[in-house]
Amino acid sequence: MTGKLIFKMEVFKFLRDKSFLITAGVIGVLNIVLTLFSLSMASSFSDTYYESSSAASMVGTMAFVSVIVVFGNIIFAYVYPFHMISMDYKNNVMAMMVASGVNRRKLFFAKVGAIFICTLVLMLMITLIPAILFLIKLTQLDGWDSFVDGFNSVFYYTDLSFGKFIFSGLLGYLNMLMVIATSCIIMKGKNLSFLLFIGFNILSSLVTGILNTIAYSFDFSATGSYIFQLFLTIISIVVFGYISLRTLERQNL
Repeated sequence: MTGKLIFKMEVFKFLRDKSFLITAGVIGVLNIVLTLFSLSMASSFSDTYYESSSAASMVGTMAFVSVIVVFGNIIFAYVYPFHMISMDYKNNVMAMMVASGVNRRKLFFAKVGAIFICTLVLMLMITLIPAILFLIKLTQLDGWDSFVDGFNSVFYYTDLSFGKFIFSGLLGYLNMLMVIATSCIIMKGKNLSFLLFIGFNILSSLVTGILNTIAYSFDFSATGSYIFQLFLTIISIVVFGYISLRTLERQNL
């Protein structure tokens, strides 16, 4: 079986997981309801105060809705990958696929790729409608220019661009998936995988913190520090990917 077919098989299997699709739908609906409620509160403030007050109320609304939406995304960003990898061990699907002749290396990369794509799609679906509703209300209150200026100032003071922020975020999430995959594969999908994941994160944070002192010692520029952080993240992806892949290849399923 080719890697492309294995990848399609993994995506199809994930999309057939009704429990998580229903959960995604429920969280998405709750996000929309909370967003509409928050925006109605912002409208009541704008009817009472002047433009500056309405802009301040929109900032508070954005913060409140963002917390709710981010919380929903965290559920899928962490719980969904654990569930999808562990489920194959608990249901003996992993052993059946390997016994049927599926290449373990191709299976590993197809599974990680499918989880990465499916999780991002779910998170975008959860946040899309609340974001559109917020932008529509922001335009109605004539606060678009202020919002754009505030948004740009965040990246100005951190010497980052929006593209760099998105790229580093995606790379960091891929690194987290590798750590989750390593934990689940070593523990064969047992519930203790989460504790191993926490341990790996603590170890990785300690090593990264020690290596980050190099950037401070040599007084790297903002661009240099950003590249150095990406380099450390890539090294972490390679290390955990190698550990999980080698473990899966030698594992007695």
